[in-house]
Amino acid sequence: MLEISFEFRKGIFFLRLIGDLDKSSYKDREKEIINLLIENKFKYIVINTNYLKRIDLDGLNYITKICYMTKANESNLVICDRYDILGRLLNNNVPSIKNELEVL
Repeated sequence: MLEISFEFRKGIFFLRLIGDLDKSSYKDREKEIINLLIENKFKYIVINTNYLKRIDLDGLNYITKICYMTKANESNLVICDRYDILGRLLNNNVPSIKNELEVL
């Protein structure tokens, strides 16, 4: 099961993914999150993956889709990943931090 928490603080949109990010869990909320990002055109976005327990290839593709979408909207995206796993999988094309506080 996937829980998604989001917060807008100090001009930065924080998107926190909690639980399991797989095909069955994110499909329900995919359009909601993408529409939220497109409509508001946030300048700075942080995706926090520190609370993910499991991610499959479809989940990785979902994050990649968000990366391309934010680039098209001319937003700045940072992935919060304490183990830098996603950063390595994305060939370090997206800046990565270990803690949300580093971006503030």
